[in-house]
This record gives sequence, structure tokens and C-alpha cells, in this order.
Amino acid sequence: MGYAWNDLPDELRASIEGRTGVVDGAVSPTAGTVSDFAATLETTGGQVFCKAVREDNAKAWMHRLESVVNTVIPASIAPRMLWKIEAAGWLALGFEYAPGRHADLSPGSADLPLISRTLEMLAETLTPAPPLRAFSLADRWSGQDFWHKIGDQHRDRLDPWIMERLDTLIMAEREAPDLIDGKTLVHTDLTGPNLMVDGDTVRVIDWAFPAPGAPWADTAYVVIRLIEAGHTPEEAEQWADSVAMWREASPWSITAFGAILTGLWTLRAAETPGAPWDGLSTPGLTWLRHRLR
Repeated sequence: MGYAWNDLPDELRASIEGRTGVVDGAVSPTAGTVSDFAATLETTGGQVFCKAVREDNAKAWMHRLESVVNTVIPASIAPRMLWKIEAAGWLALGFEYAPGRHADLSPGSADLPLISRTLEMLAETLTPAPPLRAFSLADRWSGQDFWHKIGDQHRDRLDPWIMERLDTLIMAEREAPDLIDGKTLVHTDLTGPNLMVDGDTVRVIDWAFPAPGAPWADTAYVVIRLIEAGHTPEEAEQWADSVAMWREASPWSITAFGAILTGLWTLRAAETPGAPWDGLSTPGLTWLRHRLR
């Protein structure tokens, strides 16, 4: 359970109101967040979205990274950060309010063409990646052995299809880091809640975990989310074909990335059964079955 506005330290609330004016109300987001506090603040100066984290939170670094990333991303892509406050052992970020709703990824959604155009705009605008102190996708995934660990430690969870292809999956995750390397700043968490749709405009929020990588990588993340939302793998990839960077990627590069990403989720699901890992591993495995059929 996250903190409510009135639960925050007096010093922090006073510092925020020094930037916003009096806070008359705080509406929590409908989607999940890694922040200790997140809300749209109703203030005398207008609406502001605020996320805050205790500085002893292990994920506080993500908020610090986002505060830097936001300064180099065009306002057409993401809402502007208005202020950063450190007080009472907390870090708080204030962003301009982004009107609209979360993107609908379900089959037949009218948002899907908008998301395709947004992905192409992101790759065009963020190549080459702005200068940031952020690990690349290749660095992030280098040296992982998820499928090897699953085969050694959780063989009881493996169905015959995975057992028959375990060597291929191990090889794919070893090759994936080099294949997903690139010079585009990739969001790496493009879910429906992180895509705000307002008419024909889509803005991308929560830039807490970006990395330089292949320009098609964000499309691959969305493909898995589409399967999670009810698309068949064939339908999800047919949608992805509308994105120019995806069409230019080698099929094995995409398969290898799907393998290492699903390997992570499947290992986590084995170690900690239940949400969210099972909910991610299942569509990932569905996609791999399609690509390795």
C-alpha cells in the first residue's frame, strides 16, 4: 500500500506546495507504480502529477534516472518535469499533467495504429540516443543464464516443448545481447498504462528504465503486451509489421530477445509464483512457441 498525500512528511508537503500552491486534493493513478507515492495533485496553480520515493527505497535510483532522462526527451514525447525536491529523506518529482487515458491494447483497439506511429516517432527522435549515464540493452542483458538455471533448478516446471528446445533457448539468450545492441534510446516498459492517449496524440510516461538499444526493441516489448491483452502471436506480429524498424530487424534477433526476456520472467515465476511474473511468462512463452514452431 502506497502513501497518501497526508501521510507524507510535513517538510516534504510544504516544499511541494511551495512549488504548486496549496494542494486541495490528490487522485491516485489507476495503474501500478514503483513509487512510494504517486498522484495527480489538484492545486491552486493547476493540476500536477507527482511521484515520490523514500531515499532508502531500493528503486529510488529509477526516479533519479528519470529526472535526468526527462531533460533530454522532447516535450512532444513525454510530459515535462517541472521540479525535483529532496526533503525529509524523500525524493519527489513533479510533472506537467498529461490529459487523456491509458492506451487500450486489446484486439481491434483504435489505439493500435496510434501506437505504431508513436514507436516510429520515438525511434526517429531518439536516434542517436541522448547522452546519458545508462547501461545499454546489451550491457543490461549480458552474461545472463536464465534458461540454464531453469533447466538446472526448476526442471519440474518445464513442459516437453521447452525441454525439447532448451538448448536453443540457452543459445538464444547468450546471443541476444549483441543482437539487441543499438543507438536508439529505448523505453523498455511500453505497457498500456505507460502510453497516454489524448485524441490522436500519444505521450509516453514513466521513463524510469530506458537504455540505448536496437530501434525495434520497444516494438518487441509491445508485441508481448499485445499477446497478454488477448491477441494471438500472429495478430500481434501482423500489427508489428506496420512499424518500419520491426520490418528491418532480423527474425533471429527478435526471437533471441523474446527468449532472454521470457527466460527472465519464467525464472522469476519459478522462484516467486504468482503475479506479476506468471502473467508475463505466459504470453512470453506463447510468443516463443510461435516463433520456434
